[in-house]
Amino acid sequence: MASPNNQNSADSSLKQSLEAGLAALKQKDYQSAIALLESVTQSAANQPPGIRAQMGLVAAYKATGNVKKAIALCTSLTKNPNTQIKTWADRTLQELTPPRPPKPPETPPETGFVAFDSATESAKKTVKGDGLRPASLRPTADQKTGFSPLEPTSAPGNTKSPHISPPPPPPKPAISTETTPDAETSGENSPGSPTDTYQLTWREAARVKSPRPLKQLKLLEFRVQAVASAIALFFLARFVLQFLLTNTNSLLVQLYIFTRLPIFQPIQLFYRDPTPFVQFVFGLLLASSPWLTDALLKLFCGIENLRGSVLSKHSKEASRVLRSFCTKQNMPVPVLKLLPVNVPVAFSYGCLPRFARIAVSQGLLDQLTDDEIATIFARELAHISHWDFAPMSLAMLVIQIPYLIYWQTAFWGERLCDLMTIDFLRRTVKFVAAAISATSYGIYKLLRWPMLWLSRRRVYFSDRTSAEITGNPNGLTRALAKMAIGIADNIEQQKQTSFFLESFDLLLPVGVAQAVTLGSAALRAPLEQILLWDVTNPDRTWLTINSAHPLVGERFKLLELYAQFWKLETELDLASLSPEQPKKAKLSLNSILEFKDSKLFLQGAPFFGIPMGLGIVGLLWMVGWLFSKTSVWQLDWLLGDRSIFWGCLPIGFCLGTLMRINYFFPDITPQETTSPSLPEILSNPETMPIDAQPVQLSGQLLGRSGIENWLGQDLILQTATGLVRLHYVSRFGPIGSLYPFLIKETTRPSDLIGKPVVATGWLRRGATVAIDLESLRSQGGRVSDSGHPIWSAILAFAAAFWGAYIIIQGPR
Repeated sequence: MASPNNQNSADSSLKQSLEAGLAALKQKDYQSAIALLESVTQSAANQPPGIRAQMGLVAAYKATGNVKKAIALCTSLTKNPNTQIKTWADRTLQELTPPRPPKPPETPPETGFVAFDSATESAKKTVKGDGLRPASLRPTADQKTGFSPLEPTSAPGNTKSPHISPPPPPPKPAISTETTPDAETSGENSPGSPTDTYQLTWREAARVKSPRPLKQLKLLEFRVQAVASAIALFFLARFVLQFLLTNTNSLLVQLYIFTRLPIFQPIQLFYRDPTPFVQFVFGLLLASSPWLTDALLKLFCGIENLRGSVLSKHSKEASRVLRSFCTKQNMPVPVLKLLPVNVPVAFSYGCLPRFARIAVSQGLLDQLTDDEIATIFARELAHISHWDFAPMSLAMLVIQIPYLIYWQTAFWGERLCDLMTIDFLRRTVKFVAAAISATSYGIYKLLRWPMLWLSRRRVYFSDRTSAEITGNPNGLTRALAKMAIGIADNIEQQKQTSFFLESFDLLLPVGVAQAVTLGSAALRAPLEQILLWDVTNPDRTWLTINSAHPLVGERFKLLELYAQFWKLETELDLASLSPEQPKKAKLSLNSILEFKDSKLFLQGAPFFGIPMGLGIVGLLWMVGWLFSKTSVWQLDWLLGDRSIFWGCLPIGFCLGTLMRINYFFPDITPQETTSPSLPEILSNPETMPIDAQPVQLSGQLLGRSGIENWLGQDLILQTATGLVRLHYVSRFGPIGSLYPFLIKETTRPSDLIGKPVVATGWLRRGATVAIDLESLRSQGGRVSDSGHPIWSAILAFAAAFWGAYIIIQGPR
């Protein structure tokens, strides 16, 4: 009889072989998958791992053309006592042995439609027919630009069918699900279940020819808020510039005192007020935004003009929409630009409608249908007619300045170090380049903040206007979903997030951070399931504050409501899932106490701690007032002391952070750690980032390499069920990331790019899905430890010491 230790070891080995086989199946390495899964089947034929292995083998045999083995294995699974496994096997067996086609009637039915054959079946596109090609057919990304060169594509007529008025809508549900019953076969979450058993299809829901007008938008208020956002960006940019100039001179002064070298004398120009310079730069960027953006995209992407005849080949409706809308609005037709990249994107930019541009990628023209392309063009026309494209174009150029410094400094720093032979000099240059690059990236993230509200708000307006222009909210739903899928596919194929996608994220119809998870999960589970959180979580609005785009599910729900308003069949069923909006409760003691005990309060405790600090200020001022009325004059200075006011603000932040830290970073133990699949993570409507579920997921680490990723700016885990972003903070802080050779045996996550890893950390489910890493372990035994809890505590105590220092210094 085997000992318990030997039994556990055997079970662990069996599970590892199963996960490795399913991962190989996902990577389309069918020979390795077959070898691994067959070994599992032989060892545990009738056990849950063996059943899952057999289901994976069916998919592998089918892909390699060994249909006889697939049929034989499927036939044996039809005898399984588990109802769901038997149903799956019966359905798969029918697909493997299709019935003989019926004899065609002697006379065609008088329906007005011609039956589709396999050549014209692309009129109803599935994701697999949307131009998303396998990795073997895609070229390697260029190291400088992060793009793959565009491959020749066939003529549009060969890949798309002409637009045909759809027949009556099919009965629901139209999204087919052929998922593996993992829960019954394994008794636990199984992220490695075969993914070829689910296929996303579209209902191709109808459109309205003459839509009734919707309620008029409040554009005046919206434009005032857009101008306010641009003004806020101006003042933030001025503050950042002044901060950099002042601290640069302070550093030079210290160096000059230490070395007495004239080269370190402070720069007198840096002491001047930077306001006129910032005003000049903003005015120049706004006035020249169309041509500057053209130059940027030409330099890094090879953008070119899009001829009207080429657009008409892909979408005649888009050409009609451009002409008719511009005529109706009495504005010139925007200049059309074509980005020769495979990822489906579109955006508009410029300073005035007469100089406006609409840029679309070749991937968008190839992967979307005629009517879907028209809805995207209508969205961009809405941005131009609403005038929000001008401040967004200005903001995009402003944030391009630090982003280009980050990108190019890292790129050329790496190449310069490769030419150096002296080790100390090479390390010094690399550290300086990394410090400049990391600082510039932080400034890029900071300068995005004033425009986030406008970026989210304008998306709702453009979606609505597009639906009204085309009468096709269902087409826009499909277009946005396919764009998310295309962006996720591009990241999987390129093995990183391209610089173009990240730097132009504010202008894109779908946010890159959203598309990473949603786009990859959409191929593995129904959209209604993975968008459930977006439409049902009661605190979702607060959790999008740091996002450049509103929740995709919320957008789809609004488009569905427009379709229902026009009496149309809907592409998705999200409106019925959304709970009724609760009535606004009056502010009372009970409501305050209920909020204090809520997850949202704990989630924002560091920021809610600031009002707590103001409460402490009020209490201390009251104490000072009371003592001022008595003979104890030693404490009457507390009354009205401004240093107490300013010092208690960071102290309140400290209290809120410490209040949250134990909830935010619970202990990670083997008993509490789970390995959920991505669809399971997305479909839980109640979770919030504060829930912090300890997880351990395995997969391949994607992201940029070298200095560009020393701070973990682009870390993505490619699991068997989708992509998940990873957040990393070195245990030694920024110095540990930028200069790790000062600390022995330190491994950055960027050193593990492209390798199979096991990620352990805390799952955060908010507007996006991410994991705060505790550790990242490769198969070779290399470990990269992260220090999120440590630096959260350090930040809290640093804020407390800063507040105490302000109070001790007293008013000035």
